[in-house]
Amino acid sequence: MPTSLRMFSLTALAALVTGCSISMPFKWIDGLSHQQGIDNGTAHEQLIVAITHATVDADKRKSFDDAAYRVLDSLPSQPGLVGYSVRRQLFGNEVWTATVWTDEASIERFVRAAAHTQGVATSGSAVQHIEYTRLNIRRDELPISWGRLLEAVQAKEHAPGVS
Repeated sequence: MPTSLRMFSLTALAALVTGCSISMPFKWIDGLSHQQGIDNGTAHEQLIVAITHATVDADKRKSFDDAAYRVLDSLPSQPGLVGYSVRRQLFGNEVWTATVWTDEASIERFVRAAAHTQGVATSGSAVQHIEYTRLNIRRDELPISWGRLLEAVQAKEHAPGVS
């Protein structure tokens, strides 16, 4: 194989591998699964998805991950949380969270909760870039795919001023 083709192949493989991500399936917290929500008449209930996308310093990844896991462990005790999912690049530095809430007040309580404020303080130096996106959905749209969540993040990046 010619050197230039080999270099192109290695470059393409590296781009593919660093772009590979893994996502946790949606975890229901509120005890009301998709089907149960439909069955009890809450299928059209309006919910808010809070999406966080961050790029993390590779050298500080472990401290970031440790802090993030502590925050994730606190989620089941957060009032108003319906469920969540997390996503990360396997060999890259990007991470995402998607939390689904019944209302803005619940999101604000979580943001001010000790577990979250401590997690932010602990992992803040590891974060190189962070952005937040909100998406309004109906309960019957859950579980929401990461494809749709990433589209919402990308749409926001291309439309300044959109939350």
